[in-house]
Amino acid sequence: MNLAAHYSPAELLDVALEPTGAPTRVLAGDPRTGEHVLAVRDGLEIGVWEVTPGEFASAKPEAGEVMQFLAGEGTITHADGAVTRIAPGTVLVLEPGWTGTWRVTATVRKVYTIFDAPETRRNTAEI
Repeated sequence: MNLAAHYSPAELLDVALEPTGAPTRVLAGDPRTGEHVLAVRDGLEIGVWEVTPGEFASAKPEAGEVMQFLAGEGTITHADGAVTRIAPGTVLVLEPGWTGTWRVTATVRKVYTIFDAPETRRNTAEI
């Protein structure tokens, strides 16, 4: 079993993705997604994800996500009205319970780590 993996940004930009369809709540355009999972462990998933231009609503009810953008342009508008510009090199952390809207103007590719919310946090959020 290999306990380490190394990927250069160029490799992550070139990795083949499996088409995964469209985001669940498309608001404008015809965005399409693809994904390549790099690793899955208890409570964690790490991979590469891409979405073509469009606008869609997104939510992280029971998991958080750390993402670093490799390519593309757009914005993410958070429920509180704050806006994050998407560009290569941007790192974004979304806590469990996050909601917002993505507006992608040039195909976005990111490396992501999805993490489960601790059970106590899930229970508190449901109250």
